[in-house]
Amino acid sequence: MKYRKKPVEIEAVQFADDPDTLIKINDVLGLDPVNVSYEDPDNPVLKIPTLEGVMTAQVGDYIIKGVHGEFYPCKPDIFEETYEPSIGLPIDISKAKCISISTHELAEILGKPIEREVDKQSGRERRRKGFL
Repeated sequence: MKYRKKPVEIEAVQFADDPDTLIKINDVLGLDPVNVSYEDPDNPVLKIPTLEGVMTAQVGDYIIKGVHGEFYPCKPDIFEETYEPSIGLPIDISKAKCISISTHELAEILGKPIEREVDKQSGRERRRKGFL
């Protein structure tokens, strides 16, 4: 029998050995304490308590907070194959039959600019090619 992964939203931070990232791992994900091992100074590892025991994350790995608040590391290639950025819609789109959203809201969600130019003769705005 085949199975498909249910769409779930997770929180994740890519591990980097810098103070801002370590603060994000603590504050955004809630991993406390953040325990980085410098046994090999050139290859710091983050030690993560998981349901299966302590796991380590290398620089570049993603630290994921699962749906039940559990933490685990994930290699970047697997993360990119498995997850995509959440567009932050306030509804469960898997249950929606139709979604209505303005171009301004869509542009904000997608982070793309909306540029318009004014037609000098009529004074009307028109959309510029290549933008919403």
